[in-house]
Amino acid sequence: MSWQPSLLLQAQTELGECPVWDPSRNCLFFMDITERKLLRLNWGSVAASTLQLPAIGGGLVLARDGRLIAGLQTGIYRIDPDQGSISFLVDPEPDKPDNRLNEAKCDPQGRLWIGSMSTKDRSPSGGLYRVDTDFHVTPVLSDIVIPNSLVWVSDDRMLFADSYKRMIWSFQFDAESGAICDRRIFVDCSDQPGIPDGIALDAEGCLWCSQFGGGRVIRYSSIGRLVDVVSLPTTQVTSCAFVGEQLQQLVIITTKRLLGEKERIEQAHAGDLFIVDAPAPGVPVTMFG
Repeated sequence: MSWQPSLLLQAQTELGECPVWDPSRNCLFFMDITERKLLRLNWGSVAASTLQLPAIGGGLVLARDGRLIAGLQTGIYRIDPDQGSISFLVDPEPDKPDNRLNEAKCDPQGRLWIGSMSTKDRSPSGGLYRVDTDFHVTPVLSDIVIPNSLVWVSDDRMLFADSYKRMIWSFQFDAESGAICDRRIFVDCSDQPGIPDGIALDAEGCLWCSQFGGGRVIRYSSIGRLVDVVSLPTTQVTSCAFVGEQLQQLVIITTKRLLGEKERIEQAHAGDLFIVDAPAPGVPVTMFG
């Protein structure tokens, strides 16, 4: 089935990403990565407030204490969105200043997982890291080009993608140790129009995966079968997240990234946020801590 989204916010981001629904504040946080902005959309509003970040971003999660944990080019930071304060925590890659952090989620135990990628080229200089609640950093994967599509579909199964390789993998996940093994192909996206980007899980066990360059969000079953499609009026779709009191709606972020001058004119809503009523509610994401 194909679902028709509605325009939610004319954000006009250059590289919108990292949507995080905050149920206690009843708002949506997201980033404009290249513009170094954290944006906050209070539900029911038509405008987003902005907090300037110290470096380009790429990862964002909500912590149990109500603050945000953000991955930037210069490391991991704690953000108090009410006070506007930003404090440095740790840098997983102090030896790679040309890398930036990208894609962040928390596992069912509340540990942060965050990827990295080059800001210079498409070399496999990135990786995936596990960050414990005391901010001890453990490398998990290496030789990653563009980390994305990170989600836990159960207590013992994790999905993760390298967008550049157009592949979403499934891993066996050990909840106690945080170790992963038994990498298998969940979806091979090589024959699809876009590359896998941000992802969200619904209560029926289905995965909603944004396709950057493909102009759509794909809903996959728990075994990787295409079930539904949400088509967007712009090609560069980066991420999605379930929002609202019942998590019954899906917010979709689009961007202007890699569009030429003509395409930016033709795709007037590139960089805007869209919303669609989902056939099943989303699963609450785990907070850090």
